[in-house]
Formats: sequence, C-alpha cells, structure tokens
Amino acid sequence: MTTIANKGLTAGPLILAALAAVLGSAPAAAEKFNGFYVGGDFGYEDSGRSTKDGWTFGGFAGFNLKPSDSFVIGGEFRLADSTIDERLRSETTTNVTVFDNSVGRSIGVSARAGYLATDSTLLFVRAGWENTRFKSIRTVTPKPPAAQTPVVTNLSVNDDTLTLGGGVEQFVTDNVSLRLTYDWAENFDRHQVRAGVAFNF
Repeated sequence: MTTIANKGLTAGPLILAALAAVLGSAPAAAEKFNGFYVGGDFGYEDSGRSTKDGWTFGGFAGFNLKPSDSFVIGGEFRLADSTIDERLRSETTTNVTVFDNSVGRSIGVSARAGYLATDSTLLFVRAGWENTRFKSIRTVTPKPPAAQTPVVTNLSVNDDTLTLGGGVEQFVTDNVSLRLTYDWAENFDRHQVRAGVAFNF
C-alpha cells in the first residue's frame, strides 16, 4: 500500500511549484477576476470514510465574470486525487477479514460568488456537485481446518455529493493568483483545506 507521506508530500508541492514557475513567466496581462483561468491545488483532506486523513491534489479550470466593480460570479471544474490509503484487519474464530480502502479520483463542478475587498483580493463562497471514487476490497480467508481459499469482494463505489465552501484569492502578478480554500462534502462529511495557484487569461 502506498504511504500517505510518500505519495502526497512529493506530488502536491511539486505540482504547485511547477505551475507557479510556468504560469508566472507568461507575459500577457489579464483583467483581474474577469475571464478564464486554469490552475492546480494541494491540501489536507479528512475523507469522512476512512480512519486516516491525507492529502488531496488536482487541477481546475473556470470562468470569472464581474457584474460590478465589487462583485464576482463564476463557475469552476476540478479533477483531483487523494493519498488516503489504509488496511483494516479483523479476526474471528473462523475467518480473517482484511479491508483495503482508499480514496480515488474526484470530479466536481461548482458555482462561486465573491466580494472584492481590494482590486486584487477576492473573498468568495461556493456550492457545487462532486463525484468521488471510494475503493474498497474485502478479502476473507478461512482459518484451518477449513480450506484457506481467500474470498475477494470488490466493494468500491462512486458517491455523488453536494459540496459547500469558501476562501480567499489574491493576485500576485498581472496574471497569477494564489488561493486558500475550504470545502465540505455533505454525503460523507469530508473536509478539505487547499492552497492553489491559478493563471488568469
């Protein structure tokens, strides 16, 4: 099983560092919080369906529209993965049962609305829908004198949920913004805190 530290602490920061380096070198200026953007993020995750927590990392794309000088509305798509991975073992007088559980990819869309505290600083809230893959493999092995032939069952599911959250986004160059977000998923009581970087067209 892949460890949380090895998988998350190497992938996430490297993705953000590469995005910041590439996106920060773009010469064209964009109107802040108005138009298309793409980016990536990395952060902490409590999945709500595991005894462990871990890291989430992914990419996003969206569109901002400024109906006034002080307000921003828009929509966003996000594709992400998780490092959460665990093995649970239980034993009875007749069987040994092992569950290999992990959190897989998630796909989500959300709408957001925000207030411009300054020309470069956006405070926002958002609501959306997300589909997350929860992987679970159950292996039941009988004890002697029964034949020790494991019975393997795939219990993996795709779960749809409402998501709610908010955060702050700050432009650091004409095109590049940094963000800090919090998201909660209703169906499995998941909590995420993520840092991200975006390039704005």
